[in-house]
Amino acid sequence: MGLSPQERIWKLGKAVSQNAPLANPRRWGKIPYDLRIHKQIMPVLLHGKRITFGNIQSKHSTARRSFIPNIIYKALYSKSLDMMVWTCLSAAALREIDLAGGFDEYILSVSDKYLGDDPITLMYKKRIAEITSKNEKELNESMTRLLGENYGQEYLEKIKRFESFKK
Repeated sequence: MGLSPQERIWKLGKAVSQNAPLANPRRWGKIPYDLRIHKQIMPVLLHGKRITFGNIQSKHSTARRSFIPNIIYKALYSKSLDMMVWTCLSAAALREIDLAGGFDEYILSVSDKYLGDDPITLMYKKRIAEITSKNEKELNESMTRLLGENYGQEYLEKIKRFESFKK
């Protein structure tokens, strides 16, 4: 027989008082059966959400309860890595990913405070940052080469002078 809701809340409160990891979403939510063995290598994106506690008050009694974030398991496409990445994320993080314009843009733009200390998430952030910086360098080199071929070296020198003036 499982724990009663009061016992679960008491255990969570005890974990909070001992500074234990509070929002461990690996305990919640439904995950596709095929991916259960790969649960440990999924990035966890909670966007700052965690378990919070409050009171249920009725006319005659007061009881403690917990508010658990809405956890979703979803595959997101990474343009840089050119692959689908199964993630464990909160509904708030999913909204933020949509606002940012995709998984890569969200990972690169959000601060580490919102990503948490999940090593898998930080590894994905590092890999995506490396690939995008490499792609940007290649794009800049090809653009300068094309500008030089079409407009000449004088035009490139004017652009360099303008960029140095801007800084």
